[in-house]
Amino acid sequence: MRSVMRYTLLETLRKRLIVASIILTGLFLILYALLLSQMQIVAGLPAESQIEGLSALYLGLFAGYVLVALFAVISVAPSIAGEIDDGTLLAVLPRPLTRSRLLLGKWLGLYLVVMSYTTVLIFGIILIDQWRFGPVTGGLGAQLSAYGEFLLEGLVASAATLLGSVLTSTMTTGILVSSLVLTAFLGGALEQMSALWPTASVLGWIGNITTVIMPTDALYRRGLFQILGSHVFPGALSAFGPFGAARPPAPVVSVYAILYAGIMLGAAIRAFRHRDL
Repeated sequence: MRSVMRYTLLETLRKRLIVASIILTGLFLILYALLLSQMQIVAGLPAESQIEGLSALYLGLFAGYVLVALFAVISVAPSIAGEIDDGTLLAVLPRPLTRSRLLLGKWLGLYLVVMSYTTVLIFGIILIDQWRFGPVTGGLGAQLSAYGEFLLEGLVASAATLLGSVLTSTMTTGILVSSLVLTAFLGGALEQMSALWPTASVLGWIGNITTVIMPTDALYRRGLFQILGSHVFPGALSAFGPFGAARPPAPVVSVYAILYAGIMLGAAIRAFRHRDL
């Protein structure tokens, strides 16, 4: 399984789509830094500077949420379906290697790529924001807690995509998982609006349902809540409306995300055992 993981890791880094995604993400970080460099800092008003810094950080982390999910999808979607289509797996499976070990080895290699991408992206966004506005977030512990939520987002998205890659084609998997991530965000946005409008409780139920189906958005909003640490000012979590975390998800969301990924991986292994190659 270790050799499969190593081979998958190297093969993924050679793909042009992955290389292009990494280059474009680097371009995004450069443009993000340029955008923040043009934002005016009001001298003598530290609270105003903190609000501006958090606004820019929220903008960057929302982009990070989208980019992590999309990167996980485009990395994992061709992993099984693509290799079945081009006949690569037929040359590998006759060797003394079970299907479950092959699948787990490939997923671990792919998730290492997703983890590395998430690390550079999220800490790049945080460091750029701190370079411009100073420490507008909590300490390192708060940043690491938020980073962990984004790692779990990549875990969930990659596990769900792996199941889709086993069951259907690359394109169908990409569309389905991307649509689920978008639906989760819309449901999460409705749940945040229900926190601002207490009479609209039904919106909260919609958000809870979408979280059960795909918990990526809840992890993103949990990350927003974590990164503030002790730097919360009145309205910090609700000032950004549907993009904020006026009603932060409970810590159990992180546990559910791990269980969710485990269920997706287990279902992928079971389906792969019976998949015609």
